[in-house]
Amino acid sequence: MDVGTTVRFQIRDAAAADEDLSELLAKLGKSGRSTGALLFSCNGRGRAMFPSADHDVVEVRQTLGLDAVAGFFAAGEIGPVAGRNHVHGFTASILAVGPPPGIS
Repeated sequence: MDVGTTVRFQIRDAAAADEDLSELLAKLGKSGRSTGALLFSCNGRGRAMFPSADHDVVEVRQTLGLDAVAGFFAAGEIGPVAGRNHVHGFTASILAVGPPPGIS
């Protein structure tokens, strides 16, 4: 590495990952308008990180009060950091779906 190169150390931490997911879902759940969700979790999560493989989907279902959750495990996600795209690992991406326009 060259002098001045930025290095980032990360640690896989189940407690912090659970806390982050819970906080984000709590904010989303306050709207009370979700009728379904798509959940894409990194395959490094699930049983590799938590006691059960369905940890994330259980949290989404319980916090948002949903039965309609679909998705899959993937090998991370591609997303921006400081204006550049990077591959992120151990992530969970959620798309919460509300009722169609005109229906409440």
